[in-house]
Amino acid sequence: MIRFAALVFALALLPFANARAEETPDMHTYESFDGTQISYQELGTGPLVVLLHGFTSSAAQNWIQSGIAQKIADAGYHVVAPDLRGHGASPYNAPPEDWPGDAFARDQIALVAHLKEDPYATVGYSMGSISALRWHLLSRNTGRMALGGIGDSAADEFNTDRNTAFRAAILEALAGEDTPGAKGMIARTKATGGTLEGYLGALSARTYTPADLLATFDVPTLILTGDQDLDNGSGPALAGLIPGATHHALTGTHITAVVDPELPRAVIAFLDAGRPAD
Repeated sequence: MIRFAALVFALALLPFANARAEETPDMHTYESFDGTQISYQELGTGPLVVLLHGFTSSAAQNWIQSGIAQKIADAGYHVVAPDLRGHGASPYNAPPEDWPGDAFARDQIALVAHLKEDPYATVGYSMGSISALRWHLLSRNTGRMALGGIGDSAADEFNTDRNTAFRAAILEALAGEDTPGAKGMIARTKATGGTLEGYLGALSARTYTPADLLATFDVPTLILTGDQDLDNGSGPALAGLIPGATHHALTGTHITAVVDPELPRAVIAFLDAGRPAD
């Protein structure tokens, strides 16, 4: 658990290091497929780009405070960044057994119906990338996918090792135990506005997409991983499972690669490459 404790503490300390705010995003909510209220932030105009954050994070932490959402909006895109169910300003504290299957993907299908606008692209990081794969699998309704912090273990439907460590830390925190993992998870709730109950349920809804289903994808896909990031397997190996996908190396670990300035540069170049000339 030592490496895991270091990871959750790093997560808790990371979000505000590169914060900047040139434009205040508009805050909204919508009603998802089961009546749950989901919060999202919005800025910019142009083709719709949906940003999906990572586990125990939030739209504000992953995308707004880092300046990534602003950079994508400044490049001429309509950016929508939801707080995933059970995270940030989208509370959902049902016990794990009561979470709907594929809840994250179905929430995004409901988001698109609410916006009345098909997504030009989806950009995810870590759990957000895992969820983006499920969303595309169910809807086949995104023009491009840029997926950070994800590797080929996302294609292994039987690999639960990473979830097991997170679940243990959350249960320790809920039990009031004084462990590094519990402290890290509590720090995450304070940093992002999430809840331990929401995080626990979210783990139960985190569904992987096997290789045979990834092989059916027909959408331009960019995989981005840090050169020291193997937390979700190999990024190049995942790119090899999705027809036509490419891999772009970032600098850093799973935690630090998300704030590598190369990430927004590579994402914007990828978005621009598929955009018709004005």
